[in-house]
Amino acid sequence: MLRLLAVSLAAFVTLGFVDGALGVAWPSIREVFERDISDLGLLLAFGSLGYLTASAGYGWLHTRLGTGNLVAIGGALLVSGLAGIAASSQWLIVAVAAILLGLGGGLVDTGMNAHAALVFDVGSINLLHASYGVGATLGPVVITVSLVSTGAWRGGYALIAGSQVLVALAIWTRRGRWTGAEPDLSGDRPVATRRGQPWLMMALFFLYTGAEVGTGQWAFTLLTEGRGMSTGAAGTWVAVYWGGLTVGRFGFGILGERLSPSRTMGGSLVIALIGVGVVWLDPFELGAVGLPLAGLGFAAVFPTLVALTPARIGRLRSTRSIGFQLAAANIGAAGVPWALGLVAGVFGVQALAPGLFGAAVLLALLHFVTDRGERSSAV
Repeated sequence: MLRLLAVSLAAFVTLGFVDGALGVAWPSIREVFERDISDLGLLLAFGSLGYLTASAGYGWLHTRLGTGNLVAIGGALLVSGLAGIAASSQWLIVAVAAILLGLGGGLVDTGMNAHAALVFDVGSINLLHASYGVGATLGPVVITVSLVSTGAWRGGYALIAGSQVLVALAIWTRRGRWTGAEPDLSGDRPVATRRGQPWLMMALFFLYTGAEVGTGQWAFTLLTEGRGMSTGAAGTWVAVYWGGLTVGRFGFGILGERLSPSRTMGGSLVIALIGVGVVWLDPFELGAVGLPLAGLGFAAVFPTLVALTPARIGRLRSTRSIGFQLAAANIGAAGVPWALGLVAGVFGVQALAPGLFGAAVLLALLHFVTDRGERSSAV
């Protein structure tokens, strides 16, 4: 079990590499291929197409191939996508690579989250997503160093691709152990769920990833093109944002079951709102300091939602449900940044900040409405 957890942690690090790197690499990619600022959303949409295909179909594929084989295939697709971006000479290659990254990420992310929901405790799930934060923190650093030293993103992506090769090999050699570690649910009976609960969970995943990824992807552009910050400083602040996310998840991983999910979610979202609000208002031109606070606030939301799925939806349905929830999450991760890019294209880069705050407000409102409804139905 510990070896599977270790490999899972490493896989989540590489998933974080992929997501954390793109926002910093985008201005350079955009310049080389002469793309519009809003085309980041288009690139994310290509990735989302692949991710949706993999995650929405995961339940069907799981019954035929099992967790280990699907995660191994996902690792190989991630290697192909990263290598494609590193070696790209045309925009079409970048777009195809984004689709491969989406397919690979969908299989790895869904497979490991579904496995974790059934096998690991809440603390371990937070540690998994903290590992994602480690990768998302290091991703901007790797790309920033590549940009400063070579003027291009390619070296950074080549390094990330090399790390993914090692993880993919580790997954392949242990692919048979994932399925063997999962409980037999053949005798489980579906539980009755509150009407609309699956849809509310999907909406929460959609809004959460839209707010988290939107902040991570657009912060660099906002700080450099909107507020005149240097490349090195802006890249550092984006890394610190993902660092706040990572520190928070490690903290919740240690706390484990000591905090109730409702209190964890509520407190986290309040902190996130304060952080994104500081980024927007930019008091004394220190808005960037809100980024680590926002990351800290976002930290426990996704792992907590994953951990709650078997209880809310039922263990028998959890694998398929998590697939659809992560599909909704990926739509949010692509759709919200894309919408923000369109807003920036019309109203200017400065419009990104209030847009990010609005996404966080919608997430908080849906959580508090959902949580209040659950408390009322439990009385």
